[in-house]
Amino acid sequence: MYKKITAKKTKKLLSSNKEIAFIDIREIGPHSNGHPFFSISIPYSVFEIELKKLVPNKKVMVIIFDQNDNLSEIAFKQAQKLGYKNLFVLENGIKGWVDQGYKLFDGINVPSKAFGEMVELKNKTPHIKPATLVQKIKSKENILILDGRPFDEFKKMNVPNGICCPNMEMPVRIEKKIDKKTEIIVNCAGRTRSIIGAQNLINYGINNKVKALENGTQGWFLSDLKLEQNQNRKLPLPKLKTNKTFTKKAAELIEKFKLQKINFKEASNILKDKSRTTYLFDITTREKKYSNFYKGIRNAPGGQLIQATDKYIGVMNSQIILLDDGDLIRSTMTASWLKKMGYHTFIYDGDQTKLANLLPIINSKNHLLKSNKIKSLFNQIYIDFKILDIRNSHSFKKAHLKKSTWLSRSNLRFINLKTKKKLLIVYDNLTKAKLIENDIKEKYNLEMYFYKFVENDFHKFPNILTTNSNYPKKTDCIDFVYHTHKRHSGSKNHAKKYLNWEMSLINKMDKEERKKFIFQ
Repeated sequence: MYKKITAKKTKKLLSSNKEIAFIDIREIGPHSNGHPFFSISIPYSVFEIELKKLVPNKKVMVIIFDQNDNLSEIAFKQAQKLGYKNLFVLENGIKGWVDQGYKLFDGINVPSKAFGEMVELKNKTPHIKPATLVQKIKSKENILILDGRPFDEFKKMNVPNGICCPNMEMPVRIEKKIDKKTEIIVNCAGRTRSIIGAQNLINYGINNKVKALENGTQGWFLSDLKLEQNQNRKLPLPKLKTNKTFTKKAAELIEKFKLQKINFKEASNILKDKSRTTYLFDITTREKKYSNFYKGIRNAPGGQLIQATDKYIGVMNSQIILLDDGDLIRSTMTASWLKKMGYHTFIYDGDQTKLANLLPIINSKNHLLKSNKIKSLFNQIYIDFKILDIRNSHSFKKAHLKKSTWLSRSNLRFINLKTKKKLLIVYDNLTKAKLIENDIKEKYNLEMYFYKFVENDFHKFPNILTTNSNYPKKTDCIDFVYHTHKRHSGSKNHAKKYLNWEMSLINKMDKEERKKFIFQ
């Protein structure tokens, strides 16, 4: 039996200092259409895996909600199986929240976006309009345009003359690039990282003039100015461990922001305390794809961590330990923002290998799924098999097997699988496939086959491949955020709406939501 909790009591808990995970079990589409301010998205399609990452302490209070369609009860049972003890289901789901008079927020990464707007408001972060920057470029003024996004985002599009320099690494990457007369312009795709990046340099104590490019690349685009694509410009990271200047500066900043530096023994004691939720992040930006830095330590580049806290941190009022490469600058600057967001944050200064050995491996092991020579069955597959395609809905629209059904795990309970004795699952995400496999095994005794979608394979069998832009319907694509997609695909209307959405967040927040952000 599951335990219920009212919206009123939940709202009160969210305003407290109690550790709490408030989880939206719906897929990302419905979540982005409207959710409570401090809720996090853990879609049921990846629930068990993401729950262990985002809510590592199984004793913490967890409140799950849905569309008032009983999905929370299913997730509740799955969480129980994983060992979570303090579980609740929000009474009447989203409907119960709205009926109490509480607001819903559309979009994603809402707390981080709202925080960025509050940073600009409280600090009066200086900005520059695209037209003014164009004139500075034409006049060949002494300026440096820094793009605070990760390199993969920078390559998609950037402001002309811009250089990739991830936000929290700007202070250390620009050291040898500028003189005191250089004016620095910081941009991202929209507003948040432009504001945070610019204000981060100002807070660091840089002597240069610093401004945020108003509305980033979208503002540039809306001003009918051309963006560049596929550029490779980026500022290198200097050697930091032996840099005495940075060591001294880090100490000054820790004092300035009233942050706490800890050694191995102190970190060990914090991690052993099972009454608290503690996250451990390597906040460096790795040039190569991140893998196995240390077991149990998750990579969350500082700029991205501030930009999307709900992607990495599932528990409100939790503790965070930050690691960099020993310079402490990047950890300190990241910690200064997390503190303002209400997290108790520590800067680790010690042996990282020893620290990692204290931790369990967060990610579960991948289980190989049998393919049973699916390729050899392509020409006769429709005779014996029920075919379910669990890939992203828009990938399905582009190409899929004839007679296949698109499926989100959230909707599995509505599908009748008794019509066939054999089942083929077409997938592109092993985690989602494994979870679907477990769900089906609980209800049906079927011979199950799995195939990882490889478009070239299907091109060898053109008679079985098809496309359908009308199926599934837009309203059924619960795994897709349309306004994000369209603003990045050249829609000026959606770009305007997105920017207006960001700027409106502050006015939409209530008094208690504002109070969670600490500005002194």
